[in-house]
Amino acid sequence: MRGACWSAAAVLVIAGVGLAGCRQRGAPAPPAAAAVLSAPELIPLAPEQVQEVLAQRRGKVVLVNVWATWCLPCKEEFPDLMRVHRELGPQGLDLVLISADFEAQKDAARRFLSEQGVDFVTYRKNGTDEAFIDAVDPGWSGALPAALVLRRDGSKATFWDGLASYEELDRAVRPLL
Repeated sequence: MRGACWSAAAVLVIAGVGLAGCRQRGAPAPPAAAAVLSAPELIPLAPEQVQEVLAQRRGKVVLVNVWATWCLPCKEEFPDLMRVHRELGPQGLDLVLISADFEAQKDAARRFLSEQGVDFVTYRKNGTDEAFIDAVDPGWSGALPAALVLRRDGSKATFWDGLASYEELDRAVRPLL
């Protein structure tokens, strides 16, 4: 099944690229194909890789957000995450996005990221839910969205699950910068 899903996605992407070359000059690309082609990759992230990815960011304050396209609070929170990232990134904030979408939802997740202006490396949860939850934060219930804030030395500053406003996100990370 996995190969079949990948093959279908490849055909769609290739067809989108082929169609783009055939359209009239100045005509817009088909929205779905254009969004998938310009979206950031979703790098599979296994539970045993979570701490390694976070350790690579030592020296920065890190805001980790676990989200999914099927999670309405996640989608509602996303513009505020991006605003905090844009405003505080130059001061040393690093935003790590991890999609909890399934493999079959990868294109929808990439489209959503593109629509939100995400132009940096992002990840997709790979592996069992329980192992992934424990790798992010052993106290996490598994509810989405979920956020983990790490200090510059890599230690945990705070963790919460559920929707957060811009003000709450800002209050969690600004004092650590």
